[in-house]
Amino acid sequence: MPDIADGESVEMQGSGRLPYVLKNIGGVYSCSCPAWRNQSVGIERMTCKHLRKLRGEEAEQLRIGSALPADPKEASADAAKDPP
Repeated sequence: MPDIADGESVEMQGSGRLPYVLKNIGGVYSCSCPAWRNQSVGIERMTCKHLRKLRGEEAEQLRIGSALPADPKEASADAAKDPP
């Protein structure tokens, strides 16, 4: 899988008119998409489908330290199954 070298950025076309910009600054990856910006975790643990597509699911899981559901609906369904 390709990766982004430290200090570099890559453009990836999303659903909008303009491509998203994915960056690696000192091992902290970022994306200009709304899904990446609107997360409520530390910046070093943020990811999105664009980063997972570029770097690969396994590389992103290793980087952030946990597996993320591919679809937010899956997380809701899992939460509904587990009683409090």
